[in-house]
Amino acid sequence: NGYSKDTNPQGIINAGIAANKTITPLLVDKLNSLAKVIDSDLEYNSPQGGPELRGEIASMFNRHFNPVAPVIPDDIVVTNGCTTAIEMLAFATCEPGDRILIPTPCYAALDSDMSARPQARATMVEMPLEETMCVSQITYFERAIAEIEARDERAKMLFLMSPHNPLGVSYPKPVLRAFFEFASRHNLFVVVDEIYALSVFDRSDNVTPFESVLSWPDLDAYIDPSAVIVLHGLSKDFGLNGFRMGWILSPWNKQLLGALKNYSAFGYRPAYTDRMITSLLSDHEFIDNLLVTSQKLLAENYKQTADFCTSNGIEFIPCTAGHFVWLRLPVRVCAKTLQALGRITAAEASKVQWSMYNELVVWENLICNERVYMPPGQAFSSVEGGWFRLTFSISKPELDLTLDRLSRGCFL
Repeated sequence: NGYSKDTNPQGIINAGIAANKTITPLLVDKLNSLAKVIDSDLEYNSPQGGPELRGEIASMFNRHFNPVAPVIPDDIVVTNGCTTAIEMLAFATCEPGDRILIPTPCYAALDSDMSARPQARATMVEMPLEETMCVSQITYFERAIAEIEARDERAKMLFLMSPHNPLGVSYPKPVLRAFFEFASRHNLFVVVDEIYALSVFDRSDNVTPFESVLSWPDLDAYIDPSAVIVLHGLSKDFGLNGFRMGWILSPWNKQLLGALKNYSAFGYRPAYTDRMITSLLSDHEFIDNLLVTSQKLLAENYKQTADFCTSNGIEFIPCTAGHFVWLRLPVRVCAKTLQALGRITAAEASKVQWSMYNELVVWENLICNERVYMPPGQAFSSVEGGWFRLTFSISKPELDLTLDRLSRGCFL
């Protein structure tokens, strides 16, 4: 029952999936101009990505990630999306039952990506929200490691996202240093998912800047670089979720890349897709302008969303990157929703608190009655009730309608 202005104006607006629709018209026009089917598209292609494709990906890194040493095609393995990339890394670095540590809140699908087939065990490390960007959180990771080892189990990887999903901010460099030192002490691989690196829309002096791990000249002072792996791909920064293409980068560990190349036959992409994306990425002027336009539109949509939250007393984490805002609806929204649904009386409303159950009631009401979908915090392993992730990287008319429906549905 998806929303369509023309065919289903009463449908449900998807303000939950992280998809950058602000640049969709530009991409559709460009892609339609690029490629017709040719004979070689009917053949097998290189599962790890042909040299031309990996060469254009390397060029993109060299133009936009400020690497200490130039990225070369042999540093990269291409996969059919970062879901496959994460699964391949779990296969390559873990035995069944090995633990992968992930700070909360976190991207909802990591558990299945790591565990469904590789059988690694995603282990969410819980902490207060106010410590998620602080060095003090390492205490929680040390505690998690101690508990794992006390059960005679083993941790093999630390998985980080910077810029962060769902918080929409980049880790401060001192926090990343602390993570690397922690991983070094415990002999862990570190995956840094930089999938939103080119969706940074606020570079003000007073915000934490995004700095790719590739740009650190002193990385080896904190960890053996061969333990560090970077992820990126088409889905977020380039608004191409449906093309299913991601890449794994590790300039420091050719042995790991060799193992991943052996796995890559299980993550094939169509030859036509590889050729089209090679052609797209080779137009450097278009790509660089597209990214500037994307960041401008994301900034505008974020400001509109942040202004809406501020004017309606909605707590949120100010963000600088990505496609969404992490917000907590006022508890009065929960109380009024329960009362409107006949779950409580007016006299009981003043005693209502956020709980995981109440969060789901509000979430379901927003979908069924107000026709807005945004995932609840518990889908991201949030430790507090009442949090939601609202995607603002939708078209301007859809964002206007989303906020209007939320205003009505949340009794604002």
